Amino acid sequence: MGVGLLMLASLISACDPPLKEVVYNKEKSPNIIYIFTDDMSYYDLSSLGQKYFSTPNIDKLLEEGLFFNEAYAGSSECAPSRASLLTGKHMGHSRIRNNRSVRGQENLLKSDITVAEMLKKAGYTTGMVGKWGVGIPGTEGTPDKQGFDYSFGFYDQLRAHGFYPHYLMENGEVVTIPENYGFDMQKTYAHTNLKEGTHSYNKDGKLLVDGVPDPRKAINSQDYIQSKALQFIKNSNESPFFLYYATQLPHGPVISPDISKFINKPWSQKHKEWAAMMEHLDRHVGELVQTLDSLGLRENTIILFSSDHGYSQYGYFGRKPWVDDPLFNNKGPWKAGKFLPMDGGVRVPFFVNWPGKIEPGVSNEVVSLYDFFATACDLAGIAPSESDGKSLLPLFDGDLPAKTKLHPYLYWENGSMGAHAQSARFRNWFVFRKHPDEPIQLWDLSKDITCDIDVADSNPMIVKEAISIFAESHENSQWYVNPGETKEEIDVKRKKATGSIQKSTFANSRYPNSIKELELMLEQQKGITGKR
Repeated sequence: MGVGLLMLASLISACDPPLKEVVYNKEKSPNIIYIFTDDMSYYDLSSLGQKYFSTPNIDKLLEEGLFFNEAYAGSSECAPSRASLLTGKHMGHSRIRNNRSVRGQENLLKSDITVAEMLKKAGYTTGMVGKWGVGIPGTEGTPDKQGFDYSFGFYDQLRAHGFYPHYLMENGEVVTIPENYGFDMQKTYAHTNLKEGTHSYNKDGKLLVDGVPDPRKAINSQDYIQSKALQFIKNSNESPFFLYYATQLPHGPVISPDISKFINKPWSQKHKEWAAMMEHLDRHVGELVQTLDSLGLRENTIILFSSDHGYSQYGYFGRKPWVDDPLFNNKGPWKAGKFLPMDGGVRVPFFVNWPGKIEPGVSNEVVSLYDFFATACDLAGIAPSESDGKSLLPLFDGDLPAKTKLHPYLYWENGSMGAHAQSARFRNWFVFRKHPDEPIQLWDLSKDITCDIDVADSNPMIVKEAISIFAESHENSQWYVNPGETKEEIDVKRKKATGSIQKSTFANSRYPNSIKELELMLEQQKGITGKR
């Protein structure tokens, strides 16, 4: 199914005040920015067909860049998708293969090599802002221990559910936000579970931030994260930089500081919030590009943009799994969605933009986000460590020989709705089985993009090929459920796991009455102290 690209509005006005221009040596490696959206649906971009809200800044990057029409995330859910992107490993090899193992939320280890560590070796300044999700504070998996010179945001992915947090993390230390103490997170979680929205907005569409000392001073985490991202770019003028921009938006529970543009729309409150969150994201992308322009960095900066996995919006609107939104129709035709590695759980919108270096267009090559690791190393002129991905530079340059495929196959396994599941994409085929004891399902995507017609019975040789892919791709994981493991084997893992990992906590699950109390609470829970 092709993607129609629509020409839309240009970037919003330039940053004020103007910033000092930086001139790079043309031989230097390019700056690299990866914008990784959280739970964005395939058709949430107006350039891909969304009609109810607009994303002109992202659209402009997409339309002037190379869009990958057959792109897939490394996983069907948040944490493993992030680990895959950062380490270049598919789910058969990745340290993290699900949002939770038998121990809880896992983290990267010192032995894992991230793309940030590789780029640092090549002389890059490395920064991460937003949602990390692959290393709770106090573990060796935090970004400051995984190759990032600078990091700011949520290390614990459950805390990233909230947009008015008590604290964020900066370079491994706590930055308290007393302006947000008392924010009613329980009401926000209820907002997801109830049919009607529970957040309060005034007549002008401005959010009434419940429970905080002074609602006018409440700090939206995405705005805070954006300010840190722009400052990182401004501070990184002496060397090429890599910025991993892992935005919270538009992950739920849905909430927005401002729904004024949509206040009079005949929509549910949640629809107004989702639309406002997407436009919030788009404004921030526009500001980021303006900052690059103002510094004279745009022509030497490659921007990559994608969502982190397949369709998830149903979960914030009270619908059954993977049912498309009746208003926005943003799911796309793909089978299933978040938490299950079927086509719709891992297929994502993905594009790259590099003015004057990458020709605008659409590529039908099958690619994965775990290709980013090898691609970034190639851009930096260094050889990657072991990776399941392939460099995309031949596709950027048009140098991939005719009839040559970048990948013999892509592979996935595990998922919160299918712990034993395995799947693969090779040539025009998508193959899936929920458990090794269950029959394989096979779809021909060239004829059946919705995966409605299982053709496994009529293609025994393709099924045999799929079984071989499953066998060669999987390496047993110590703490995740491996395909086909028995209940008894999993119980043995659980017994071994007791006390072996720190627990993740939900956003604002308890709010302190003072900075001192927050610092004490954090010391008790994570062994770290706060600062302000």
